[in-house]
Amino acid sequence: MKANRGEMTIIEHLEELRWRIIVSIAALVIFSILGYFLSPKVLEAIHRSLPGVDFLIFTSLSEAFFVTLKIAIYVGLILAMPVILWEIWAFVAPALEPKEKILVGTLLPFIYLLFIGGLAFAFFVALPWTVNFFMSYAGPGLKPFLSIDDYLSFLFSMGVGFGLVFQLPLVILALTKLGLVKVEFLRRNRKYAILVIFILAAFITPGTDMVSQVIMALPLMVLYELSIILSVLFK
Repeated sequence: MKANRGEMTIIEHLEELRWRIIVSIAALVIFSILGYFLSPKVLEAIHRSLPGVDFLIFTSLSEAFFVTLKIAIYVGLILAMPVILWEIWAFVAPALEPKEKILVGTLLPFIYLLFIGGLAFAFFVALPWTVNFFMSYAGPGLKPFLSIDDYLSFLFSMGVGFGLVFQLPLVILALTKLGLVKVEFLRRNRKYAILVIFILAAFITPGTDMVSQVIMALPLMVLYELSIILSVLFK
């Protein structure tokens, strides 16, 4: 790889991109193999998140196998994300201005940490509330009979949704540092931001119930206020 990226030809750019994609895929494969061996523990944790449910079912012959593969890939993606983010950063960094490069390079580790924080909040805080709400409708004549594939998809949607919305402080901080948004604008339009947050929560949450939407909107409101504080501190 040449030291000066500005002098690279289009073929050399494509070659570098190819190798960075290969490294990212290799990291995903390696960590997915690890995730495959961890899948029984993950399945056990998934089962424990459903109080009152004795077992989860699979409705087709291959469903349990593919659920195990999905868990392996999800775990692999979470563990490989630092490598993938680094490869993306290493490819685009030479094209950034020095101010942009410092800003993105500083925020990069926090992108991953906030994503993990969003996953943890989804599993340990939002999920119990959501599960308890839905399970409260069970009764003597209405018993839960849950498919593992459907429940895993629900967990994945909720986890990714919270992982993404937890990036809000970094997005706002980056916009304020680049001069695209003013702190005074954020303060003045707080009521409109709350409205947008509830609309965003309605789109992101996997369920259509108000409980899960409110559970997502509340941390978003806290993160919005945190974004203002961080923007003031870094200003």
